[in-house]
Amino acid sequence: MLSVVAAHVEQLCSAYHICNPSLFVRSFLGSCSTTGVAFFFVHTCLVLMLSLHRSYGPHGARNFLIRRIFRIYPLCWTVLCLVLTTGLTDLPDRVRELRWQDILANSLLVQNVIKTRENTSVLGPLWSLPWEMQMYLALPLLFLFLRRFQWLGTVFLIWLGTFLLAVVGTLPQVHHGWTVFPPMFIAGIVAYRLLIRAQPDVHRYALPAWGWPLLVMSLFVVVPLLAGNQGLFSTKAAVLNAGNCLLLGLAIPSFRELTAFWIVRPAEQIAKYSYGVYLFHVPAIVLCLRFLPRLPIVPKIALALVFTSAISFLAFHVIENPLIRIGKRLTPIDFRVRQAA
Repeated sequence: MLSVVAAHVEQLCSAYHICNPSLFVRSFLGSCSTTGVAFFFVHTCLVLMLSLHRSYGPHGARNFLIRRIFRIYPLCWTVLCLVLTTGLTDLPDRVRELRWQDILANSLLVQNVIKTRENTSVLGPLWSLPWEMQMYLALPLLFLFLRRFQWLGTVFLIWLGTFLLAVVGTLPQVHHGWTVFPPMFIAGIVAYRLLIRAQPDVHRYALPAWGWPLLVMSLFVVVPLLAGNQGLFSTKAAVLNAGNCLLLGLAIPSFRELTAFWIVRPAEQIAKYSYGVYLFHVPAIVLCLRFLPRLPIVPKIALALVFTSAISFLAFHVIENPLIRIGKRLTPIDFRVRQAA
């Protein structure tokens, strides 16, 4: 998430002629932001598969999807209304050309499937949400499949299939960009299967927790350094991203859980408000760049980050968390049924 914010700060500062654009810096930060989103896909798949493992019961798939809908859509609709009424977006030309079909596609988060033009996202960060929602549709099916076929090699065969799909899909004669994402998601499911399998011995053989941040930072720069200026949908970037996510998925079960308060507590707070930060940081940055032209760049960016934090905090407590609770009340989990199973 922080890498995404950094990439958009550089992009928007260049767009508003506040800093000199650098092809290397833009390419590096853009690749870092993509890696951040890819790692988020891995982590989210792992967390949600563990959630399904703990609580799956009658109507499990329906309850899972209802909860995700109440988690994702309300804040998405809020930022859509904000962008459409104020124009605070990194894609102003696209917003001015919007038709009702584009607005509907953004509202339903299907702009990657139903394309009335090349790309209809009205805000840069919205590009990843359709893929996330479509991943949610597949997760319950994958969970049930892996519960039926528990051989560990099954999940690796699934990942290999998605990896080959990603490679073929990025070839010039095929060019189906959506194929680059499945290996990222399946890497999180690999981590889930390994973690469940290793639970009895997880503390006996686990690596020290202090090594985990070092490994993540090392993996984080692999794609930016090796991919160069190759775009996300190039074959080289697809191979690197898929392999990098698999390495992350393989590593997750191998480390002890972090317990240091000075790391865990800030990480919990960042995770708590991360969705709001992801959606609202671009409008906050555009607001400061557009309406505070005489303010020096450092205070301007600092003020944008303060606005982002304040809006995310408010959005979580006023919109996001109340709707999450409604989703939970609509889908109560009967743990007696789960335990009996």
